[in-house]
Amino acid sequence: MAYKEVSRVDVMEVIRRWQQGDSQRHIAAGTGLSRDTIRKYLAAAVEAGVKREGPNPTEEQLSRLVALSRSGPRQTVAPAEDLLEPWGDQIYRWVTVDRLQVTRIQELLAQRGCDVSYTSLRRFLQRRNWRRRSLRTVRMEQNGPGEVAELDFGRLGFIQDQESGKRQAVWALLVVLAYSRHTFVWPAYGQKLEDVVAGLEAAWAFFGGIPKYLVIDNFPAAVAGADALHPRLTRGFLEYSQHRGFITDPARVRHPKDKPMVERSVQYARERFFKGGEFRDLAHLRSEAARWCRDVAGMRIHGTTRRQPLQVFLDEERGALAPWDGAPYEVTHWRTAKVHPDHHVACQYALYSVPSTLCPPGQQVEVGLGVKLVRIFHRGQLVKVHSRQPKGGRSTDTADYPAELSAYTLRAPDGIKRSAAEQGPAVGEFAERLFDGPLPWSRIRQGHKLIRLGQRYTPERLDAACRRALEVDLIDVSRVERILLQALEQQETPEHPQPLPAGRFARPGEVFAHGKGQRHQPTESTGGGQP
Repeated sequence: MAYKEVSRVDVMEVIRRWQQGDSQRHIAAGTGLSRDTIRKYLAAAVEAGVKREGPNPTEEQLSRLVALSRSGPRQTVAPAEDLLEPWGDQIYRWVTVDRLQVTRIQELLAQRGCDVSYTSLRRFLQRRNWRRRSLRTVRMEQNGPGEVAELDFGRLGFIQDQESGKRQAVWALLVVLAYSRHTFVWPAYGQKLEDVVAGLEAAWAFFGGIPKYLVIDNFPAAVAGADALHPRLTRGFLEYSQHRGFITDPARVRHPKDKPMVERSVQYARERFFKGGEFRDLAHLRSEAARWCRDVAGMRIHGTTRRQPLQVFLDEERGALAPWDGAPYEVTHWRTAKVHPDHHVACQYALYSVPSTLCPPGQQVEVGLGVKLVRIFHRGQLVKVHSRQPKGGRSTDTADYPAELSAYTLRAPDGIKRSAAEQGPAVGEFAERLFDGPLPWSRIRQGHKLIRLGQRYTPERLDAACRRALEVDLIDVSRVERILLQALEQQETPEHPQPLPAGRFARPGEVFAHGKGQRHQPTESTGGGQP
């Protein structure tokens, strides 16, 4: 039997008719209450001090009588309680330790011979406060126009890509403005940082502005460390939020009520937009999603506000959004790298040089990988900017090497010639003569050694040694080194060298002629033979 709660007006009517002299039967017929109920209230009225011939009950007396109806009927124990009571400990472990759903607990109990309804099991858990989630909730204060937007990811389904011919899973990035409930859907193949930024850029273009706060889910591209009190954003997403001027507020893990406006929008978009539709490719799916957000989702009567989201957005919220400049944003990925002994850092399978004067080998640097540029920071200071290289590529600035190694790293005779000319004119001329041949690359090592001789014996001595070698047309770096070792560069070379004396046993050239008809005739000069 259903329990009927007696209102304040009904109680007052019973007292009023009773004081006018009506019987309990007449009062029951006039008020629709049972005679047992009327008898209960009249007895309570007399106990409270209300008299039949006296004045109307006071406010305090009437409140005591009305309180009788709030006590409700006598609580009885349902029959399911007796069935579930022996399973209490097992049910408690399933709820608190195994964290099973109520439907799964009902199935497990049925397998063990305890067949109860879902409603009875739920009441059993509620009476003992064993439910994992509280059934209590409150209405949050309404946000102002343009203040908050909520973001969530959800899986839509699969589409057939015409270029690759494969079925690919499609995810939906949904952004809902909390005030107007206006929704934007951006289909994508993944949840990387590029996908998130591209979806948000499309959302700001769709709304024509940017909200002050963005409540997001804990997806890896945006949240590096999920925490209820101190969440940590990834550097790439934090830079994007700073660039666009909104504040990011990640929701708590497994707390859907932190973003209630967008929580059910994924299912709504999947059921009302994606399922049953035919889409050629991802670009066609995105254009249809924007049209659906504007013409279907925006024009519906929202179940909470009872207004059209698009109309509320146009009338009250669009003007409150921060302006969006429409300039494209370049996504930057951040990595930490170590400077190698060759004055390069390796990042994404490519090499980039680092200035040795600002960041010597062994130091840690931060590398910002953009679409076109790569920026390298050391202790917060920008030290180098390179063009983005493909996998296996290398970007080297020879000026980043130490000065003493720059000639070697250039691996070209021109650099060695310039370094040699700086040490003296004779050294420069010697280097020009050294590389004046068909194979200059074969003498690269000699050129490096020539430069090192100036560092070891001073440029002045090397210049003098090279001048002495040039005078006798001696283009050999090893001979120049011998000149320096023996300190011969200061000795003067004679202008007319003395001829060598004739050898004691020297013979004329005819001696070595052995043609036909020729016979050697000994002469006195030879000192041999007989007359």
